[in-house]
Amino acid sequence: MLRESLSDGTVTIRRFDLNDLERDLEAKDEEQITWLWGAEDREKWVAMSSDQRRTHARATITMYRDTFGPGPKWSFAVDADDESYVAYVDCDLANQHVPHGQANVAYSSHPAFRGSGYVSRAVRLVFRYLEENTEATEAHINVAADNEPSLRVARAVGAEAANQWVDEQGNSMIRFVYRLR
Repeated sequence: MLRESLSDGTVTIRRFDLNDLERDLEAKDEEQITWLWGAEDREKWVAMSSDQRRTHARATITMYRDTFGPGPKWSFAVDADDESYVAYVDCDLANQHVPHGQANVAYSSHPAFRGSGYVSRAVRLVFRYLEENTEATEAHINVAADNEPSLRVARAVGAEAANQWVDEQGNSMIRFVYRLR
């Protein structure tokens, strides 16, 4: 049975629950949308009413919660100290942008907690999760070359820049690789 949470004493990564809905909605600001969403997703979000956004976010959280299990993807809410859901982190063993059987790691921080170090701590916990629960030997972090906050996280966790490419939307991307185990 897979563990549903891991902690380093300051930060905990855990399975999502519906109590995360309000924080999830708060986190969807321009910066998160710019770095993590495709143009089509942005257009759909902007066109939604607040009730439609709430319904969409609830469905996403429900999916994260209900699909938590054998993988190939695990999505975590990140809690810190006395604050719940300050960031998001996931690991995906079936991502098209990494070699088969290796993990893609993605993350975002809620606006009020950016720059706090919580995301770096959560990513390190995801590395531990991967080591304990998968056969992956590498974790890949793919970051837009001009996304300085995410670049800082990749460097802070000890991932090494491996290569650069241009993605489907024309963004210059940098792949960082962290060796697991």
